[in-house]
Amino acid sequence: PPAIRRYKTGGDIARSQPDRLLIDFFGAGVDEARSEHPSLYQHLLDEVKPFRDNQKRTSYRERWWLHAEARPELRAALDGLDRFIATVETSKHRYFVFLDAEVLPDQKLRVVAHDDAYVLGVLSSRAHVVWSLGAGGTLEDRPVYNGSRIFDPFPFPDATDEQREAIRQLGERLDAHRWRVQSDHPTLTLTGLYNALGAVRDGREMSKKERTDYERGQVAILREAHDALDAAVADAYGWPIGLSDQQILVRLVALNAERQAEEVAGHVRYLRP
Repeated sequence: PPAIRRYKTGGDIARSQPDRLLIDFFGAGVDEARSEHPSLYQHLLDEVKPFRDNQKRTSYRERWWLHAEARPELRAALDGLDRFIATVETSKHRYFVFLDAEVLPDQKLRVVAHDDAYVLGVLSSRAHVVWSLGAGGTLEDRPVYNGSRIFDPFPFPDATDEQREAIRQLGERLDAHRWRVQSDHPTLTLTGLYNALGAVRDGREMSKKERTDYERGQVAILREAHDALDAAVADAYGWPIGLSDQQILVRLVALNAERQAEEVAGHVRYLRP
């Protein structure tokens, strides 16, 4: 594996910050790190080891050349993927994006080890966002995404191949649109995009910044993509369009209980990644 990796935090995703670079000697012993990458090793020897020598945690002191938490289970789950899904743990808006497999995610990113835009599409839908707000906690006034409380018990729709493909294409379309407008406007943030979308959905007058972000981010197209995705996911669940948030949540809780009973009886519709 490369010794230098791209690194992203939750703030990098939300605010569209440039990539950071991180020295990653995962799997390498100190002798291997020194012999194969002497310049990087010297940087760590000068800048990191003195700090690590004073750490209380034994592993930090003894394996000072390694990044703080190696997360071998996460690395194994991401192995072989070209991309994976991520969301910011604590965020005003709940959105999911694809990140390149070469990116090392910070602890403030919640990661789904999947490269299928069908999964990204379902997670990006109103059904999942409503579920995440109902099942998750908050930090101050911002919702927190917790994998064990939100992702693990979430009942994905038992979609047909045709429905899966429709959601997959819409998921790709949504992700491509956001990357395109942010590539055209490097200072445009996902927070700004979704602030403008929220203003439109709420029917309130946009601020000057929201109006600018609306135009640069082509938020009418973003809204169209989300609306189409919500309709496709509702169809996969067999639900009518236009359910209230409360109706969606009640149906998801009931479906969760139904799936639990099925699995106890030995009928497993899918295994989570």
